Amino acid sequence: MSIIEKVKKLGLPLGQYVVISSGTLDALGIRPANDIDLTVLSELHEALRMSGEWKEENRYGKMFLIQEGIEINPDISWDAYPTSTEEVIRTALVIDGVPFMNLDELRKFKTALGREKDFADIV
Repeated sequence: MSIIEKVKKLGLPLGQYVVISSGTLDALGIRPANDIDLTVLSELHEALRMSGEWKEENRYGKMFLIQEGIEINPDISWDAYPTSTEEVIRTALVIDGVPFMNLDELRKFKTALGREKDFADIV
């Protein structure tokens, strides 16, 4: 199943989420993603959390939601990457009806993460 099919299967409302990180690279055929990372608006995050269908994991002081290779980040902004989930959604690259972080944002995001694998993706 493609990343687009997997995301569509979640049934999330358009305009309230965006696929981030390597998901964009996967959708564009640059390299496969190992998992699917999303960020969602706070209202959707709370609704998903309350559904009981997602495992909760506290990382970096944020409550991530995890389910079968999918991770939902409740807030994409941090000191090294000052943006908002709303901005990343607004500027998303939509592929077959699924919003993905655009390549300019992805470059900034991966630069801020600063891991070896992120620099490899930037190249």
